[in-house]
Amino acid sequence: MNIEDVVAVMNNEKAAALCLSKGGFEGWLQAELWCYLTNKGYSVERELKYPNKDAYCDLVYTPAGAGQLSQWIEVKAYGIFRSGTEARFLDGVANDVMKIMCDRPGSTNGAVFLIVPNAIGDALNTLIEQRKWFGFKRHVYELTSIYHLSD
Repeated sequence: MNIEDVVAVMNNEKAAALCLSKGGFEGWLQAELWCYLTNKGYSVERELKYPNKDAYCDLVYTPAGAGQLSQWIEVKAYGIFRSGTEARFLDGVANDVMKIMCDRPGSTNGAVFLIVPNAIGDALNTLIEQRKWFGFKRHVYELTSIYHLSD
């Protein structure tokens, strides 16, 4: 999965409306990404348990074609009515980054995607820089910013 896949799911009126709703935006996004990738012919699983850990990965997909590695993906979405501060949101992101980097099976790829409204994008960018998370790349679109970290 790459940034274009996330943009394809996010770049519509339904996504814009749901990010303004109370609750469920992140789960909706994960389900939409699952559906989108499945329709592209990938083998995709949601909420797959990490080996030897009582935690679950948001999405795991295996590209079509022999010899390509599975990708373990964590998705965080900041809806406008999310409770807590941007810093608290990033604490949850830190947990997801650690799961992807340390807990996924060997011989797999990993990625973390953050989707936030542009209204908080600059503040979030500052917090990411303060935490010295230099691996995240920010992509700014009409209504949202998408941050992406992968190995």
